[in-house]
Amino acid sequence: MPDKYFDVDGIATLVHHRGDTTLPGSPPSFEEGQPILLLHDAGVNGNTFGDLMDLLVLTNSPVSFDLPGHGRSGSLDSLGSVEAMAAHVESLISPWEISALVVVADGLGAAVGFELAANGHVDVSDLICCGAVGPAVDLQEELHDLGEITSGKARRQFDTSGYAPDPDEKMMRKAFSHWVTTDPRATLGARQAQSDWNNRVDLSRPVCPTVVVVGEHTEERHKGSSYQFAESIADGAVVTMPEVGRHPAQESPAAFCAMVEETISTRRKDQ
Repeated sequence: MPDKYFDVDGIATLVHHRGDTTLPGSPPSFEEGQPILLLHDAGVNGNTFGDLMDLLVLTNSPVSFDLPGHGRSGSLDSLGSVEAMAAHVESLISPWEISALVVVADGLGAAVGFELAANGHVDVSDLICCGAVGPAVDLQEELHDLGEITSGKARRQFDTSGYAPDPDEKMMRKAFSHWVTTDPRATLGARQAQSDWNNRVDLSRPVCPTVVVVGEHTEERHKGSSYQFAESIADGAVVTMPEVGRHPAQESPAAFCAMVEETISTRRKDQ
């Protein structure tokens, strides 16, 4: 998979892309179909969308990256706020001069995507969210557990929750590999930033059409927060996906890809 680094405000940021390779320092190619930016959750990296990107590239131009402190991007720590993360994205992609950008975002990435769309500095045409999203998500238990881990009081353990029953073993091995590359201190900082954003965000700000994806096997508490998130956005809607849990882009990349392409097609017809 083509990867390249960009210096963003002094932080080496690793970008994952598909399609034609380009010269070092030059933007990825966006000549094919729709430009799609994928924003990962806290504690993982941009490669978590790898299988999905392999399908999207057949008719589109997908790109993801590792947030600061995550994966192989620079900085030991996460950025301190969701707004700072959105500003980092803007600094990264603004020179690429992309229009009508579709943003696919998981967990924390959905908060970043919302800020990116609401700011209006980047032309975001659609926001597609999945995972544990919206300000109603209760992060206190996870923050406590991360605090115990980073202070040496508990051992770090891979979270296997949120998947449909009997998850594919190969998929779970990939999920583990995406998780293990990020220091729990960065995950703690990112989750704290998400929790702070949850407490102050104003969802009445105008943003682009937003789809919130809810998997059939998502835990009830997360289903509730996802529906509430969609209902709080002026142009929000829920799409349900069968046979998956809270990680639909990883559990069923083909079905998720079809849903993304249907969203893009519907928007074009409505224009």
